[in-house]
Amino acid sequence: MFDVLIIGGGMVGATLASALHSNPRLKVGIIETKAELLQGEFSADGRASAVALGSSQIWQKIGVWGGMLKRGVTPMHCIQVSDGNYSQKVSLLREDINEEALGYVIENQVTQAALWEFIKECPNIELICPAKIVDIVRESNEYLTVQVDSGNQIINLKTKLLVGADGGRSLVRNLAEISISEKLYDQTCIVVTVKTEFPHENIAYERFQPSGPFALLPLPKENRFCIVWTAKNSEAGEILGLEDEKFMQELRSRLGTELLEKLGTISLESKTRASYNPRWMHSQTYIQPRLALIGDAAHTTHPVAGQGMNLGIRDAGAIAEIILTAFTQGEDIGSMAVLKRYQGWRRWDNWAVITVTDITNRLFSNQFWLFQLIRRIGLAIASFLPFKKILMYFMMGLVGRQPNLSQKTRSQKTRSQNLETYPEIATISTITPKALRK
Repeated sequence: MFDVLIIGGGMVGATLASALHSNPRLKVGIIETKAELLQGEFSADGRASAVALGSSQIWQKIGVWGGMLKRGVTPMHCIQVSDGNYSQKVSLLREDINEEALGYVIENQVTQAALWEFIKECPNIELICPAKIVDIVRESNEYLTVQVDSGNQIINLKTKLLVGADGGRSLVRNLAEISISEKLYDQTCIVVTVKTEFPHENIAYERFQPSGPFALLPLPKENRFCIVWTAKNSEAGEILGLEDEKFMQELRSRLGTELLEKLGTISLESKTRASYNPRWMHSQTYIQPRLALIGDAAHTTHPVAGQGMNLGIRDAGAIAEIILTAFTQGEDIGSMAVLKRYQGWRRWDNWAVITVTDITNRLFSNQFWLFQLIRRIGLAIASFLPFKKILMYFMMGLVGRQPNLSQKTRSQKTRSQNLETYPEIATISTITPKALRK
């Protein structure tokens, strides 16, 4: 019997598991389909995330931030926002709010590697990988039965709380028959990594083009950027199919003369070009008895302003605090009374953020003269410090209630002591892959 069974070991699911390590009596399981994660192989597709300061603080409280730092993160000292070639620009500076950074850019493989390294050292967390969920059976009011395909057999696992962290096409959500609201965009996001002649100086750029946002996220080594290029669906296929030289010619034309002069010669570093289609999606509910959705399983949004993954990290921090507190107080962590606290905390905050990002993308991707006038007035207003600070705190994820996990975090030494105190949680079950037993 698991206390918490998490479906999906990506950045959000792994963050929740890491946060739950602090109470050694909680038995936590992660079901993940990708065997390479267990083997320490993390996709190097060039994708990176703009990590809000609030998300980095959650990781610091949990204890996983050090693993990311040693692998390489890039602090953002400035975020420059502009509307195409319009002269008015808004520069969000760390000095405006007296912080060391506005946030960090971290390659996804770095985040994943640090989280999984941390999880493997937690004796109360069991990795069930590779495996995938098949069905959810409600045969008792005290637990859920989850049918899992471990590759050569179907196994039934019981859990007091099932958490779906399995992405925007969540199978957990579908099996639970939770309906969604959804909006599709006529856009494709193309992701590549480039090298520049001159250093990035820890500046991130968000340029709004007629086809959508065009983001440049600074990476380690001072002259590398992750570029997230939003193209219309009608042109995306052609762009993705261009030879490298012609691809770079098209990319340079989108950057504009001023930015090209600042960055110098640009060359393509990525061997492949990642792409995905953004969409707005919100679940009608995040919870059912003994079941909760977090991250993209509950909501997705356009990557403008880099809020999607950060909302998921805040979900993980919030539900972790609620689970840990309820468990300590002897409450049933899978009861609706407990889960309603999570939904009440996160649902409307998420809805507000994904709605604002949706409006922002539609406003800045439209060339109708009235929308141009509105957004340029908006940029002018955002240049004034009081309004700029509001925008910055929003983008940094510091608006609203923040998860309190700091007093629950244990050091590496304490986790070793927990193993001696609670030897039963170190037992590896028969369904754990052989790679983990070694």
